[in-house]
Amino acid sequence: MTHYAFRDHRLFTVPDPGGDTLLFGADDASLFTVDETTRAVIQRWRERSAIDLADVPEADREVLQALRDARLLVPQEHRRPPRRAPYDPARIPLGTLVLEAAQACNLRCTYCFAGGGSYGGAARLMDPGLARRAARYLVESSGERQHVTLVLFGGEPLLNLAAIEAAVVEAEDAAREHGKTVTVSMTTNGTRFTPEVLAFLRAHPISLSVSIDGPPELNDANRRFAGSGRGTYEAIVAGLAELREHLPRPPAGRVTLTPEQWHLIPEVFDHVAAMGFLEVGIAPVSPMNAKMLPTPEQERVLLDGFARIAERFVQKAAEGELLRFSNLLDVLARLHVGQVKDVACGAGLGYLAIDSEGRFYLCHRMAGMDHFRVGDLEHGIDHAGIAERLAEQAAPRQDACSKCWARSLCAGGCHHDNHIREHDLGQNPGGMCDFIRGWFEICIRAYAQLRRSADERILAFLAQRAQG
Repeated sequence: MTHYAFRDHRLFTVPDPGGDTLLFGADDASLFTVDETTRAVIQRWRERSAIDLADVPEADREVLQALRDARLLVPQEHRRPPRRAPYDPARIPLGTLVLEAAQACNLRCTYCFAGGGSYGGAARLMDPGLARRAARYLVESSGERQHVTLVLFGGEPLLNLAAIEAAVVEAEDAAREHGKTVTVSMTTNGTRFTPEVLAFLRAHPISLSVSIDGPPELNDANRRFAGSGRGTYEAIVAGLAELREHLPRPPAGRVTLTPEQWHLIPEVFDHVAAMGFLEVGIAPVSPMNAKMLPTPEQERVLLDGFARIAERFVQKAAEGELLRFSNLLDVLARLHVGQVKDVACGAGLGYLAIDSEGRFYLCHRMAGMDHFRVGDLEHGIDHAGIAERLAEQAAPRQDACSKCWARSLCAGGCHHDNHIREHDLGQNPGGMCDFIRGWFEICIRAYAQLRRSADERILAFLAQRAQG
């Protein structure tokens, strides 16, 4: 005799004329639309720890059997899958390397997590020879991977064009020698598109992301030139004009907003999207001090702004138009293919940052933080150190994450933000969890509406995006 129990799940109602109920599987990110009869059966039986289908009334039994076939109802002993053993960093070859080409910046943004671009030390630039070695190290440490990614970062990476050129050319040469492909991306503040830079960008396929925080008054409140304190909006607009003239593909736009600015999110999105970016992502600021910690009310305002964009996304998708809001696109793509996150991010697991002195760090945000240093170019990657740091990051939230319905979409959140909030600012573990769950609810409801009304080309785009 087999006794069954429900796997961990969550029920959502879609607030539209259909009024559908969504059934989300917490372990495998599965998503089903269920009718009112099925919802009622689930609610009647979901708290039972042992269900014998032979003893269930016939009408309910048919529904439960269908849920069993969908793997939402499983044998009692399989109700909770065993906890996955941690990944061994030594068994995961390097796939992405973030090159801190310039630990210096020509801006002084009010919310900078990198201490004005220098990451807590003196401003410095990476030597081109070191940049070449790092790029080759990426390719030659990638094992059986056929594809690697080099990320050019700072500070402002375009302050060090010599190192960038050296790294990109070396990465391309090494990839060709080893029969691999390399993707290069760069995040820039958009104020350094000199003729030399533009010539380099024309010669090498580099995916660009340009930081801009909205209309002039908003951007210039956040992003100012060092020294003069002058706003950067005009310089960024001029830089974008140069890119349009010289490059075939537009950059992505990256917005960072402080809690006091979150009520303007829809307006900011519209402004930046109208500037011709490939897509636009909006990041809530990482709280580097207590003044930047949001209140619950500010987080509700943030979610409301995101929800309003998501609602418009669904409306446009029904008309065959893609609203390029990257925050939403990333989650929708994963929902579309049932993609589960086993780890919060790739930090230390095939993904590392290297600073201007050749030292490896768990991720680019942790550059300069000695505790998260994990080797150097001279001696190689400290895989044991990576495992220790990742275990430290997971320990405070392990139990809470295992009980959270959103775990297959989140897997614990950003290591850097968790460390700053909990270690430096004294928050209890899970300070971002309510916001993260609220955001995933918005995405799940939006996806359910998409499945009913979106143009098939939109769904095909999501499938392609999920594949990378």
